[in-house]
Amino acid sequence: MFNMSDKSRTFLEKNCPGLLKETSLRSFLMQLDDFIIAEGLDENDNMTAFGHEAQAVYDEIYMCNE
Repeated sequence: MFNMSDKSRTFLEKNCPGLLKETSLRSFLMQLDDFIIAEGLDENDNMTAFGHEAQAVYDEIYMCNE
């Protein structure tokens, strides 16, 4: 498992639990990026509040696992 805060882990458990089984950081981040694009943008492709929350999770995991 990757380094992340409890807040990020809770977010992932609630919103995309299958992602927590991923063992490759690259694959994990690519799938999380796909999730952000699919679920975190509005009809005009602007990031929603949910998208910003998901992006913060992505950023944290990226920075804590370089």
